Amino acid sequence: MRRIRYAALAAVLGLVSISAAHAAIESPIHRNFNVHPGGTIIIEADLGDIKVTSGGSNVSVDVIRRARTSSQSKANDLFKELDVTFTPEGNNVHIRAKYDQPTSWFHWNNDLDVRFVVNVPSQFNVDLKTSGGDITVSDLNGQAKVNTSGGDVALGHIAGAVDAHTSGGDISMAGSNASALLSTSGGDIKVDNTAGALNVKTSGGSIDIGRAQGDLKAHTSGGSIEIGDAGGVIDASTSGGSIKARLSRQPRGDSRLSTSGGGITVHVAANVGLDIDAHTSGGDVDSDVPVTVLGKQDDSSLNGKLNGGGPKLVLRSSGGDIRLQK
Repeated sequence: MRRIRYAALAAVLGLVSISAAHAAIESPIHRNFNVHPGGTIIIEADLGDIKVTSGGSNVSVDVIRRARTSSQSKANDLFKELDVTFTPEGNNVHIRAKYDQPTSWFHWNNDLDVRFVVNVPSQFNVDLKTSGGDITVSDLNGQAKVNTSGGDVALGHIAGAVDAHTSGGDISMAGSNASALLSTSGGDIKVDNTAGALNVKTSGGSIDIGRAQGDLKAHTSGGSIEIGDAGGVIDASTSGGSIKARLSRQPRGDSRLSTSGGGITVHVAANVGLDIDAHTSGGDVDSDVPVTVLGKQDDSSLNGKLNGGGPKLVLRSSGGDIRLQK
């Protein structure tokens, strides 16, 4: 009986310990700013996630600070370590969040969580930087400049120019009307639809482009590249995967697709004219579309004209087959 009582007491103490471990105290900060369309929200944060939505006529900011403790005094000490300032600058709003702790990635205080939840007018620009969190931006009729050292980046449809970088996560974007530069050192890149020039780079993941109406540059050192529909010039290369692309319209200039670690498959619309220059040192070159062969042909090379010729399409593989398909 005594052993049962001890077991019951241990279970109760365990539940209390778990409850204390999950206890948290929040201390939100709220600010509103009167602005006109066309301004910029600037956030420089030493840590924390940033989420921006659009709509309405003002800038609304909520800084949600969450201390993982049941002690109010300890929570207050944690809140004091994050110095948040709000500075209106004409039609812009500048937010700084300085964390009074060592900035090394291994020294972040896991007892303090921070989130910046911001709403801006639909016609507005964002300039966002955090050293320890994710960045999310909804559809926006403006420019977007975002940078995080430790999280993912998720963008809606951005009407203006985009410059997005993360050192430790994935990047996704629904679309853009202007030029876009997306780069990550440790994740995948996914883009649904772009009208302007698109430049994407990753050192450790795959690239998935749904539709690129403008010129496209895509480079990865550690994954595959897939381009669902390309309407402009393509410059795509990977050191660690395959490449798949679809050319639905006549390219405006020469394109090049190269891989050191996989095959290449290109689907070509019936009315597209190209000069084909394909070679692989790790497989065969096959074509389901009629190519007028120029010069000598072998299993690993193909040089010729498709539909009378046009801009050059250079295909190079060191580790797989090359296929041209309808």
